[in-house]
Amino acid sequence: MLAMLFYFLVLVLASPSFAGEGPTPTALEGGRVITVEEAKAWFDSGKALFADVRNPLNYGRGHIPSAVAAPFDDKNEDGRKRQAFLGKLPGDKGAPIVFYSHGETGWKSYRAAAAAIKAGYGNVMWLREGFTAWELKRFAVTSGPEKQLR
Repeated sequence: MLAMLFYFLVLVLASPSFAGEGPTPTALEGGRVITVEEAKAWFDSGKALFADVRNPLNYGRGHIPSAVAAPFDDKNEDGRKRQAFLGKLPGDKGAPIVFYSHGETGWKSYRAAAAAIKAGYGNVMWLREGFTAWELKRFAVTSGPEKQLR
């Protein structure tokens, strides 16, 4: 009986509906998926805006230096919140922007990048590997209060 209960729990906990949405797509229509090494090259060039779409608490714990806090509520279709998010992006819709969240299961960064593309941004990059991969490579990290673009 205990074995059956264990088997049932494993099946339920491993199911996609319980565990979340699973890994994010490996492509971004209208944008580019970039590796952590490519993101580092953009960071070193100083020519791209890095948009950290995680919540402010996670941003404060650590983020890519120069990244702006652009929290994205991917569960809420509220038009005002979407406009507030887009208002944090540059006015120049051709400016290179790198979106990131935690990592490969970070749907927020995927959806934020897709929202920017839909809003007309033409140089959107998505760091699918996310902040976790950045930290694992021991690239520069900083912490502290939100840095707002606007």
